[in-house]
Amino acid sequence: MTIEREGVAPPVAAVVAETPPAPDGVAPAMPLGEGRVRLRRWGAIFFSPPGDGARRRRGTDGLKLGAGLLAVLCAWLVYSADSKAEDSVTTFLHSAPQGIAWLVTVVFAVGAVGLIVLIVGLAFVSFFLGRREVLRDVALAGGVAWFLAWLLQQLTAGSHPSDPTLDGIKLGFPIVIVAVGMAVVTAALPYLARAVQRLVELGIAFVALATVVHGSGLPTAVLAGLALGWAVTAAVHLAFGSPLGLPSGADVALLLRELGVEASGVTPFPRQIWGVARYSGTDPLGRVDASVYGRDAADAQMLGKVFRFAFYRDSGPTLVISRVQQVEHEAYLTLLAAQAGANVSEVLAAAPAGPSKDAVLATRPPEGERLVELFTPVERDPLGEDPDEDDTIKPLAEGLGDAAVEDLFRQVLVLRSAGLTHGAVSPETVVVGDGRAGLVDFRIGTSHATADRLARDVAGALATIALAVGAERAVAAAARVLPHDALASALPHLQRAALDPITSRWLRGKKALLGDLREGGAAAAGVDLPELAEPRRVSWATFVLVLGSVIGGWALIGVLINVSKSFDTIKGADWGWVVAVFVLAQSAYPSEAVAVLGSVENPLFFSRVLALEVANTFVALAGGTPAVLATRIRYFQQEGYSPTLAVSSGVLVSTASWIVKGALFLISIPLAWSTFHFGQEPTGSSSSKQVWLILMVVIGVGLLLGLVLLVPRLRRLASHKLRPHAVEVWHHLKTLAVHPSKLVEVFGGSMVSQLAIAFSLGASLHAFGQHLSLPALIIVITLASMLGGVSPVPGGMGVVEAGMILGLTAAGISESVAVAAVFVQRLFTSYLPPIWGWFVLMWMRRKEYV
Repeated sequence: MTIEREGVAPPVAAVVAETPPAPDGVAPAMPLGEGRVRLRRWGAIFFSPPGDGARRRRGTDGLKLGAGLLAVLCAWLVYSADSKAEDSVTTFLHSAPQGIAWLVTVVFAVGAVGLIVLIVGLAFVSFFLGRREVLRDVALAGGVAWFLAWLLQQLTAGSHPSDPTLDGIKLGFPIVIVAVGMAVVTAALPYLARAVQRLVELGIAFVALATVVHGSGLPTAVLAGLALGWAVTAAVHLAFGSPLGLPSGADVALLLRELGVEASGVTPFPRQIWGVARYSGTDPLGRVDASVYGRDAADAQMLGKVFRFAFYRDSGPTLVISRVQQVEHEAYLTLLAAQAGANVSEVLAAAPAGPSKDAVLATRPPEGERLVELFTPVERDPLGEDPDEDDTIKPLAEGLGDAAVEDLFRQVLVLRSAGLTHGAVSPETVVVGDGRAGLVDFRIGTSHATADRLARDVAGALATIALAVGAERAVAAAARVLPHDALASALPHLQRAALDPITSRWLRGKKALLGDLREGGAAAAGVDLPELAEPRRVSWATFVLVLGSVIGGWALIGVLINVSKSFDTIKGADWGWVVAVFVLAQSAYPSEAVAVLGSVENPLFFSRVLALEVANTFVALAGGTPAVLATRIRYFQQEGYSPTLAVSSGVLVSTASWIVKGALFLISIPLAWSTFHFGQEPTGSSSSKQVWLILMVVIGVGLLLGLVLLVPRLRRLASHKLRPHAVEVWHHLKTLAVHPSKLVEVFGGSMVSQLAIAFSLGASLHAFGQHLSLPALIIVITLASMLGGVSPVPGGMGVVEAGMILGLTAAGISESVAVAAVFVQRLFTSYLPPIWGWFVLMWMRRKEYV
């Protein structure tokens, strides 16, 4: 069976033929667009047809990412074990005859660099052909692969035992040029013509072999580079979607015809879900829906299962192995629901079809329209940025009658009575029409369901209907249909994390709606407002915090190891200067308290604010800067300030601190920058190695976030989140400007605090017979605090120490003295204060000050 793709551009000859001929004797003028036509004609030699241009995330890419990372890990284990078999293979391949050594060098150098240049060049050509995503994928994959390969080389340096038989062979792991080449090749492959695909695949194979023969890497390092590039491309496809797109409507119509369903006008749904392609068409009897499970369907479900198991308490429905089983599962649940009396789809066919044996489920949905089609159009993508405040509780389908609303709850109650769950109740799976409601898409339904899953179905129906008609009508309809116990059991699950992802996205910015549902439901069921159930096992914030703690712990261990080596230096310290370090470090807290006092108009108790700043030493260690900001906001609220003013005051103090740091840093640069020589730190310095690695990781994450923010929807979302806080701080500053003394307190207190920290480091250097100028100290402190501030480590623990040691050694301080001085200074600014900070925090909580 031959299947043609939709969306392919018309033949070039047809386009050229439309150009009218020139009169005799007159040079034909180039018609408008002919240059592009010619470019497209030549482009067809190198590039595959664009098809329908659709992109989608594929589960197979997730498995590729995992397999690639696992391959890198296995290659590193073999690499670090110094396998004699690998050494023998390397020695054999490297001992090529002298007569062909030049050929090997040419293949390696010209092949590796030339292949990358060729792919990048083709990406630029595709950019001018209108396919800009090619250049984005290639550039992003190549850049990330280079960064990760370089980072791994730094981390694994010296892990391969020295071997005299490998003299002349580079021992880096992985091979950077191979990783970059593999990444750009695999990123470009889906866009290239078949002949070009085979050419570049053959080229990367020759480059990999030539790398070993040339002596530029061990076989395991080359394999690790290939696996890393492969994994990076998979990650790019997961982030932006794979260019393989969806099967065309004509493809799916042929698949349905093979199953005996004659459907016409088959088109994909506007929004697709991961792991299955959904289509809609018509036949002589009415509408036909089709779900097509391709090769990556099982991969997508398995990855989704693993993700939910890691981050949620309920990992979802039972895992099925093959795509045929997935179709059979969905058809089986649909038939069970119909047998129980629910208004659901009629199953027309369920079987593999087509040359790829894709599993296809054809159904006839209930009469009516999907609820999402009745929603009032809004000026945003419902799955994109958050709505404005005016839209937060606006019903999206006010014309929906009470009969259909009540019937949805009857359908859920029918399923509940039969022990069945739908699992994905959302505006896209609810069908309404003529006073009836129905449910479609039982892909994650379950039989013999637990009480929690039954309750989540009711919660999903409540949230979905509340989006359409508002919380008041939804609760009233549910109270008329549902038993009180069923309604009450659903209330703890009325939160975004517990609902279907589609419903959760529609609820962005509508927190008040869920709150109204819980309050109204509790009143209708005659129960007290229940506590929310916690569906998450691990949140992203917790994951980042744990990852940051691991990074910080690794850096701190390295610092402490150096401290143990510098113990003799510490014993020889001038203890009078050590006492000065303690006094100067503690003087920073009263200065910060003055800054907090200046952030509000009305007077506060200085002693309580001072206690707050001392307590924040423990809070910063436990939760980082966000926790400190939250504690300050809580204190302002306890003092009677409105939530808006409390937030703006807390943000103002943090913002003023960074403004002062930046100003002092800029003033100090021309005065002391010549003191620093960052390229001359001691050879083998573990502190410098750690801080440079951490710095590169932070820069890499920053660049990645910057690239992500190039996506307009994400950029608008970030702007929507940050702009209100910036406006609040600006209005707050204008209010305080009426009282200049307040501004002096805010910025003056922050400045004195920063100077006290810098002087404490200077006193610590004096304790060991060294000194630096104040501008140099400010540069060291600021660079280290910036590094700790942008790293995901609570309090910057470990990262700040490594940055300060690097700065001091770059300023000419010996490493042993730098380590000792930083340890003493951090002992009184970061290690010991959280101890008494914890007692102060407990006292403030007992007094209800925070």
